[in-house]
Amino acid sequence: MNITYSTIRRRYDQGLDSIVRLVIQFEDCIEDLSAMHVGSPQQLIRSQAAQIKRVEQTVKNKDEELVKAHQLNVQLQSCIRELEKSLETGVVVPITDIKRDSHNSNQPPSLDLQWVKPKRTRSLRKKSGLKVGGQSGHPGVTLKPVATPNRVVIYLNDQCLLCSSSLTEVEPSRFFQRQFFEIENGSLAIVEHRTSHKICPACGNLSKGQFPFNTTDPVQYDTSVISRVVYLHLYQLLPIARTQEAMRDLFGCNISQTSTQRAAQLCSNKLIRREQRIKAAVCDSAVIGTDETSIRINGKNDWVHLAQTDSLTHLGSHTNRGKAAFDAIGILNQYKGILVGDGCFPYKWYQQCRHSLCNAHLLRDLTYIGESEPNHEGWTTALAKLLIEIKEVVETARNESQTELESELHVNFLSRYYALTAKAEEAVRGSPERKSTGLTAQSLLGRFIKDKTKVLRFMTDFTGPFDNNGSERDLRMLKLQQKIAGCFRTTEGATTFCRVRSYLSSARKQGRSLLTALEHALKGKPIKLISQFN
Repeated sequence: MNITYSTIRRRYDQGLDSIVRLVIQFEDCIEDLSAMHVGSPQQLIRSQAAQIKRVEQTVKNKDEELVKAHQLNVQLQSCIRELEKSLETGVVVPITDIKRDSHNSNQPPSLDLQWVKPKRTRSLRKKSGLKVGGQSGHPGVTLKPVATPNRVVIYLNDQCLLCSSSLTEVEPSRFFQRQFFEIENGSLAIVEHRTSHKICPACGNLSKGQFPFNTTDPVQYDTSVISRVVYLHLYQLLPIARTQEAMRDLFGCNISQTSTQRAAQLCSNKLIRREQRIKAAVCDSAVIGTDETSIRINGKNDWVHLAQTDSLTHLGSHTNRGKAAFDAIGILNQYKGILVGDGCFPYKWYQQCRHSLCNAHLLRDLTYIGESEPNHEGWTTALAKLLIEIKEVVETARNESQTELESELHVNFLSRYYALTAKAEEAVRGSPERKSTGLTAQSLLGRFIKDKTKVLRFMTDFTGPFDNNGSERDLRMLKLQQKIAGCFRTTEGATTFCRVRSYLSSARKQGRSLLTALEHALKGKPIKLISQFN
């Protein structure tokens, strides 16, 4: 509305009624401007946000369509090339339903159609029908003594074992030697141990010198060599061939494949009692985390079950995934503390302990439901934020040496949790149920409502952790081993791996040297991991 001096003067000349109408027009303009100033930004922001969200979804859909179109284009180009080739050669290629993908061509897996699952790529090699290992006529490799060892240690027998007469002045009638291949100062050294045989002049008895207790063969590897082999093979997860290369390049030790396998088995046999003590210590712990994962043993699917604490790890293999395996391993059926898991059904058989759910799993599930079912994004986001807020408050209280939350905070968090789950229940009840064999909003919300005590265990009992990430970290190395080796050939191999990894993982958690731990184990004296059980 354009107001000038002449306009006001003209209205003044027209009289009082004209001036009143002008003032009323001013008031209407002021109200309209105020309404636009107050209401328009919020409405505009909401509309723009909704439009941005629609544009983002459209871009995402277009990206997916573009990927599918690219994949289809690759398939069509392949078909066109085949048809052109058939026209050139005059040979008609029959049209079949078999498509070229990553399992039957050099096409990378990224170009496989998303809606078609290709067959598993299998080796083209045929079974030879021969037994595993060296074949008849194979020359083999044997550790042989050397003519000039790096060092010689002589054990003289100075007293007759029969009559106790002194043999100091008696010359040895014969020497026997055994050689040790050891690692000294970062390189391989051969140490020869010699014992003397002396004939007693008083009684004529032949007194033989004694070799060290761990010297059993004429030529053998020392624990310093075997411990490094086990460390590289079972802890750093190098395959046998690469373990041989590492030993040769690092220490100049040409160890054979058989010796590498025997080293792992020897170490495992020395750790049987230590494994039992680790299991007993885990059973008596206040909190344990549990998890399981599948492994391949000789072409079959088996399972490895984990029970761990902040300082201990136990891995056990079994053909079963559920209660039969837990009972055979013998930890969960005796445990009475806080059991942290991912909600796997077989854990519910053990009601003598208090259960706690891994909230890291629940946060990922909330994110998935929020993304796959946008109409539930409101309550999933709010519930995830509440869990993270409770976690931060609990950590702060624990750092201040508190054993529980203040009553006001506790009541506040509980009331907010109940309010959110009630609101979510109304939203789920009012929305159509999504047909799916996997996780749905209904099933996830049911877990939060039914298992609220397990979800909030970390808040009501400070000894319980927020998540079970420690168990996933312990199992990650097993999956890496399977990725490298493909599978275990025998059940004994899987048992060996689990036993040695349990010992090494426990030692690592307690800050112990792994090479020292392995050398002690190979000498028959594994390091003490839990003082009250060793």
